[in-house]
Amino acid sequence: MLRDAHIHAPELAERDPGFPDRFRAGGYRACSAAHSGPELDAARALRDSGLDLRLSFGIHPQWTVWTWADRLAEEARDGRIEAIGEAGFDFFGDRPERERNPENMAAQRAAFEYQLGLAERYGLPLVLHVRRALDLVFEYAPRLKRVPAALLHSWSGPVREAESLLAKGVPAYFSFGAPILNRNRKARESCALLPADRVLLETDAPWQPPRGAEFCTLEHLALIRDEAARLRGIPPEAMEETSAAAFEAVFG
Repeated sequence: MLRDAHIHAPELAERDPGFPDRFRAGGYRACSAAHSGPELDAARALRDSGLDLRLSFGIHPQWTVWTWADRLAEEARDGRIEAIGEAGFDFFGDRPERERNPENMAAQRAAFEYQLGLAERYGLPLVLHVRRALDLVFEYAPRLKRVPAALLHSWSGPVREAESLLAKGVPAYFSFGAPILNRNRKARESCALLPADRVLLETDAPWQPPRGAEFCTLEHLALIRDEAARLRGIPPEAMEETSAAAFEAVFG
C-alpha cells in the first residue's frame, strides 16, 4: 500500500473530481492537512466516505490567523486528529508576510509555540513546514524532543542538517515529494542518505507538481516512490515497504 505523508484531499478533489474513487480503488493511505474548520470538515467527510485518511490540522505559518485556534485545541484534546500542523516558519520572502522581520517573526513564533504546546500536551505528532528558518527548528529542539514525532514535510535541506537534528534527539522524520523529481540536489541527497526508517513519501497534492504538470495528483506518488528507490539503490517495492513503516511510526 502506498502511503502519502502529506496531501490536501479536499483541494485535490476540487481540481480532480475522480480522485476519491481512484484513491479508494488503489488502496492508498494518506495524511490530509487542513488549515481551517471547513477544510478539516471536508477532509473528514472524505474519510467518512471511505478514504483511508489520517487528519492533521494546524495554523500554517504562511497565514498566521487564529480564527480556528480554539477548534484546533478541541480537536487535539478530544483525539479527533492524528497530527498537528502544518506548523512552523516560512521566511521565503516571496510575499510581505514571509519576510524575515521582527513583526513576522513574532507572529510565526506565537503560532508555532501554541501548536507545539498542544503537541506536547496531547502527545501528537507535529507536521513542520519550514522555509529559510531551519535555525529556528534547532532552537526549539529541546521541546521538539518531547513530541512523539516531528515530520519535516517536503524536506529539501542538507543531509547534514537532518542528521544533526537526529543527533540532538529530535524524533525527526523527513518527507520527500516532487522536489526529488525536479532535480533538487539537496532533497535528492537527503532522500538517498538518510536512515530508511526516517524517510516518508508525499505528493502535497494538488500543490508542488512535478515540472510540466498543472498540479500534483495521486498518481505522482508512484513516480516519487520509484525515484526515491533509484536514489537509494533499492527496488521500488522495498522503498514502498520502508516508507510505509515510517508513515505508521509517525501517524500510527
